[in-house]
Amino acid sequence: MSCGVWECEVGAWKIVFAANKQEFFQVISGKVRLHSEDGSFHDITAGNAGVIPPNFCGIFEVLEAVKKYYVIVEN
Repeated sequence: MSCGVWECEVGAWKIVFAANKQEFFQVISGKVRLHSEDGSFHDITAGNAGVIPPNFCGIFEVLEAVKKYYVIVEN
């Protein structure tokens, strides 16, 4: 398990999570969009939380400079 605070400027990149990895995060400031391979997406803004599940494959997009708390679990 790892946790901390992560900050990033606007940008986007592909993420691929293994079957044994998942992440919980809460956005402190900014806005992110999680795009699934099926074309759906979820916006997560300040004060809201999200989960990236095991086996997730998609795009993590930072729409506004973001700061988030995160917890990553790998087992």
